[in-house]
Amino acid sequence: MPKARRARPRSRASRPTRVSHVARRQAALLRLSTGIAGAHDEAAIFDAVVNGLHDEALGYNFLALFLLDPGTRERVMLASVGWPGVHRGMRVAPSAGLSARAIADGQLHYTPNVTREKNYVASLASGSEVDIPLKVDGETIGVLVVESSEPNAFDEQDFEILTAAMDQAGIALARIRLLAEERRRANEHAALLDSMGALSGDLELNRVLQVVLDRAVALLSSTGGEVAIFDEISQELVVLASANIGKDSTGTRLKMGEGAMGHVARTREPILIPSYHEWLGRSPKYADWVVHSVMVAPLLIGKRLVGAISAVHSDPNRVFGPEDLRLLNLFAPQVAIAIENARLYTDAQRQKQYFSELVRNSPVAIVTLDANKTVRSCNPAFERLFGYSQEEAIGQVLDNLITTEATRHQAEEYTREALDRPIAGVGQRRRKDGTIVDVEVLGVPVIVDGEHVGPMALYHDITELQRARDASEAANRAKSQFLANMSHELRTPLNAILGYAELVREEAEERGLKEFTPDLDRIGAAGRHLLTLINDVLDLSKIEAGKIELVTASFPVRRVVDDVRATVEPLVGRKSNTLTVSCPDAVGTMHSDETRIRQVLFNLLSNASKFTERGAITLDVSRAGDVVTFAVSDTGIGMTPEQQDKLFEAFVQADASIAARFGGTGLGLAISRRLCRLMGGDIEVSSHIGRGTTFTVRLPATAPESA
Repeated sequence: MPKARRARPRSRASRPTRVSHVARRQAALLRLSTGIAGAHDEAAIFDAVVNGLHDEALGYNFLALFLLDPGTRERVMLASVGWPGVHRGMRVAPSAGLSARAIADGQLHYTPNVTREKNYVASLASGSEVDIPLKVDGETIGVLVVESSEPNAFDEQDFEILTAAMDQAGIALARIRLLAEERRRANEHAALLDSMGALSGDLELNRVLQVVLDRAVALLSSTGGEVAIFDEISQELVVLASANIGKDSTGTRLKMGEGAMGHVARTREPILIPSYHEWLGRSPKYADWVVHSVMVAPLLIGKRLVGAISAVHSDPNRVFGPEDLRLLNLFAPQVAIAIENARLYTDAQRQKQYFSELVRNSPVAIVTLDANKTVRSCNPAFERLFGYSQEEAIGQVLDNLITTEATRHQAEEYTREALDRPIAGVGQRRRKDGTIVDVEVLGVPVIVDGEHVGPMALYHDITELQRARDASEAANRAKSQFLANMSHELRTPLNAILGYAELVREEAEERGLKEFTPDLDRIGAAGRHLLTLINDVLDLSKIEAGKIELVTASFPVRRVVDDVRATVEPLVGRKSNTLTVSCPDAVGTMHSDETRIRQVLFNLLSNASKFTERGAITLDVSRAGDVVTFAVSDTGIGMTPEQQDKLFEAFVQADASIAARFGGTGLGLAISRRLCRLMGGDIEVSSHIGRGTTFTVRLPATAPESA
């Protein structure tokens, strides 16, 4: 290739004076320096170098400036002078030409006679060449080739001039590139700020995602991309926005590690893929992608994964590089924050709508108050219950709207307490038309950011329920009164029957009429059974009517236990059972209703005797502090859990087959539990089919005064 040459120096006779020559050279060097320093871009610097050195006062006629292509290591000619037909952009192979040496070692190389060098690319029949490296920040990025058609045309003074020109060019290039980098970063910063403004201007998630994608495409000069959100429940990425990737990928789900997005989600590190179709980690879901270069970054807030963003380019000649990835990494945190804000806003809106619909459609009247106890809002059920519209209620003091003089004090107490803690109760409130409604009231404080902003009150209309309850209680009282009256009416003739039956039996024995004795015994047994039933019904009716009274006194527990044992032993022996009683002296005394305790123990031991045959029955008495425990156990038939659930219901037995086999009314255990509770205690049962049953009675040693 043709290379520059320096004009042969003129003969001393034809040259101007030495002073004049030096002056012209200094002026040329000054113009060279000024031209390089004043260049506004890289191309202007290159032109200033070759044109300045081509000055007549310096005498360099053939010059070319090459920059190194980092990718191919070829030298690309960007400025030249002296060779017609040589065009800008011409490339020289890495090993071709003498200037390759200056690129390789970063040193000036002088070839006095080019025809002697085998690497010389012949362009002149003879001549010499100087190759000076162009350096920026110590790195060789190009070379200046200066050639003469005459051998030995250059000396130390030329080397000094040419090296100084390259030093100035390197400094100018560094300055231009620094300014360009600063401008680029300023533009990036402005673009990021603009993007942040655009992202923060909307909180609706779908619109935010579309803005994110549009901004990413513009900022990165890509042809398209995707944005995916991380679903924490399924641990998958869900693509919610896509553009210009050859398909609509919206809705695509990617597992952790699947495809490019799944890869960055798992590693939490960005990835740059020059050729996606050659990348081994691609997902089958993207087999039909028409893109080439791809880069993906995770969207993180701290270490928490929010999603992933990808940018793609469909042009094979456009390959994303480290600078593109750096810009995506700058953009990604802003995207993560914008998406998280939009998600939080969307979740908050959904929750708000959910609770708004819940309140609006609730059949319970709901009203919210401020700290001054005035109405802030009310739902349709409140309007229906009390007759006030929202416009009439809002801004009014609630207790002024729905109370009477008689109920105001209770209502105000509820409202005051509900400012600080939940309250519940039952009362009466006034409707707009003046009628009274029975309500169940629930009040709860509403606390926002630690501040009590006011209570929320719920009113449930229980008017019909109250009427039904009153009617039920009245009917129950009437039933109990009827049973009590009937019990008295039945016991009087029944006692007479039992008395006469006993007299007839005695007279029959005296006369020797033994054949009548069994029938008379049956009459007596049936009568006593009926009397027991009537007594049980009377006790139950008194308990339900609240008319039973405990007669409390102090007594030794051992006395009660001995009395019960003496009474129940004949029953125990009828089915060949054994009775074991344990009552240590340490049990001491109780202050309670002795008769009712005896009744409870007799009921339990009678039941044990009834349902046990050729087995063992035990009564264990113990004391722990102020609690006395009576445990009645047997080895009888036992019960299932289902039978135990209904054991203490009045007039109910475990099942029909047991009632048919063993008899009974189903009142004894119901009365026993209610008596235990009247005395401040309770009764529990534990049973296993075929293994037996244990009833445990726990009573306070001193019955409560309220009993």
